[in-house]
Amino acid sequence: MKPFHPDRRKFLKLSSAVVGSGLILGMSWGCSAEDQNPGSRSANSFSPNAWLVIDNQGTVTIFVAESEMGQGPYTLMPMLLAEELEVEWNSIVVKHASLDPAFGYQATGGSASIRKGWSTLREAGAIAREMLLQAGAAALQAAVSDCKAARGKIIHKPSGRKIPYRELVGSAAKLPIPEKARLKELHEFVIIGQSIPRTDIPDKINGKARFGIDIKLPDMLYATITHCPVFGGSVRQVNASKARKIKGVIDIFEINEGIVVVATDTWTAFQGKDALEIDWNPGKNATLSTVQIADRRKKLSPGQGETTWQEGDAEAILSSGKTVVQADYIQPPQAHIPLETMNCTAHFRDDGKLQIWVPTQSPSKAHETAKLTSQSIIKRGLNKLFGAGSDDIEIQTTLLGGGFGRRLKQDFVSQAVQIAQRFKQPVQLVWTREEDVQHDFYHPLTLHKMRGALDENGLPVAWELFVSGTKISASGISPPPYAIANTKVVIKNTDEAIPRGPWRSVFAHYNAFAAEHFLDEMARAGKQDPLDLRLRLLGDHPRLQKVLKAAARGAGWPGQAGTSYLGIAAFSSFGSHVAEVVELRRSDKQGLVVHKVTCAIDCGVVINPDIVEQQMEGSIIFALTAATKSSITVKDGQVEQSNFHNYPILKIDETPEIEVIILSNEEAPGGIGEPGVPPLAPALANAILAATGKPVRELPVKLSAIKV
Repeated sequence: MKPFHPDRRKFLKLSSAVVGSGLILGMSWGCSAEDQNPGSRSANSFSPNAWLVIDNQGTVTIFVAESEMGQGPYTLMPMLLAEELEVEWNSIVVKHASLDPAFGYQATGGSASIRKGWSTLREAGAIAREMLLQAGAAALQAAVSDCKAARGKIIHKPSGRKIPYRELVGSAAKLPIPEKARLKELHEFVIIGQSIPRTDIPDKINGKARFGIDIKLPDMLYATITHCPVFGGSVRQVNASKARKIKGVIDIFEINEGIVVVATDTWTAFQGKDALEIDWNPGKNATLSTVQIADRRKKLSPGQGETTWQEGDAEAILSSGKTVVQADYIQPPQAHIPLETMNCTAHFRDDGKLQIWVPTQSPSKAHETAKLTSQSIIKRGLNKLFGAGSDDIEIQTTLLGGGFGRRLKQDFVSQAVQIAQRFKQPVQLVWTREEDVQHDFYHPLTLHKMRGALDENGLPVAWELFVSGTKISASGISPPPYAIANTKVVIKNTDEAIPRGPWRSVFAHYNAFAAEHFLDEMARAGKQDPLDLRLRLLGDHPRLQKVLKAAARGAGWPGQAGTSYLGIAAFSSFGSHVAEVVELRRSDKQGLVVHKVTCAIDCGVVINPDIVEQQMEGSIIFALTAATKSSITVKDGQVEQSNFHNYPILKIDETPEIEVIILSNEEAPGGIGEPGVPPLAPALANAILAATGKPVRELPVKLSAIKV
């Protein structure tokens, strides 16, 4: 994610060339307002560098630059702007923004959308409101101070006379942009804070929604790809004779990443792929395995890493003869497995332009990838029609059938461009589920080595956290939230061949599991209540204390001995604070089962309570899948899992009751898409510890195998 620092005085640009039929306002995220060219806009076209358009029919169109993958930006972002603009919600039309410098670098991830848009979009609405207020006061021949904006109208307060926005857009467009506009106080909100239904849901129910895989164009061809099963391997030889005999198979060829089959439909392309006889060259990773990687990690020590946080002298305390608790925790690679597999449609048109339709978390990165790939094609003399300039590439972002960080990578875009340059028709590339599972950018395998020292009262006086993995971070634990006098945090980045990418909650997930489960192990060794110990050590973190208390209250902490076992964990990430309690119960047939998860979140000002609840529920299900069901294992350089039969996800009948408690306050909004993931695995492990007296050393944990 690139920094976002809009200039307050330049972030809005007034269009003066709409000939009285529309008021268009835009914000500059990646360029100055002077770089924009509003004069090219026409009365009937909406500029992609504009956040809102009010037409002379009273329709308000709001453009959203974030990718919609189920997290609700098509609702949340317009709510921010509409609140300050003072319009009726049912007068709004939401459209996805095109790729334009006015929107800055477009990438949706890191639970950053609301945090990034909280001030900016509200100011956009407030500035527009003030301009309409001035125009309305003039039309009513009244003082601005005697007028107010409400529900898409300017109202003269003494007389009650009113004039709708649609009659003011022409005159408002001619006004200078105010130096400042008053933002509403929290108690004045009428849209923010409401559970407004998501704007993307109706079309997802009635079938009108179009994901990347739904794109259908005239004369379109369909392609799929098979990659070398071994990371970094290549093709020695291909026998495609059987595949070419399949009716509907059009072409078979090699690109940088593997062998492509092009056909008249996707199913035929899949059949052609399965009929290929390929002799792969596995290369240097032919013996790579996750067992081998874990064994190497186990031999590492804190002395080989980089210290990211140190307070007091943890090493001296740990070697002073006090009670010492030690634990190692291993977390495996995890795949993203979104329900919509990787896909991209590309078309090199006769006029030299490249059109791309893609479900991507980063249209900007997709554009960069397409440009670099097409330039490489031209350099090799494979396509001489395409100019490869920025203006020659058009990215159309579709709805995403899940992302979780996977679609921040753009390998499938590069592949689609390589394939499409061979054909005059558009080509849609679709990966099989097997390719999607076995050629992901995975959550890394991590190993945490933890040591803690207790005083004579059983309270922690020192702890050392050491984490090793590929491209890892000490985020969330450097510094740790707990006030332990002697603390040291060390990381060791290792270089492994398994591709690594952002996975929902990124670094917070693995650090939360180790830190929060280890704290319970120390509490148990010191005969402390895990909740009381946390509250005692969180003196400087009142927001974490509050969510812990709320989750514990909601779950009935500490539970009823012998019938239910509760585990609690809390973590701060992406500007939000979340505590979760997992309740385990005994089942005669299944052993231990997760009966309920109670989640308390403090995400600052709550924009839409329903969406907060949805995101917490989704995060918990996602995290519970990783904690109890799925893992990626590598043997002989290749992923052993291939589909849902051996990489299962949580099913409806396995999903526990989930209660979400939202603690609202006046702090700036935090993220909601990812913060619900980190506390789940440690809360589960802590519940198992409470039930069995045995800690969890490795994920995933099979609950059915645990004896109580």
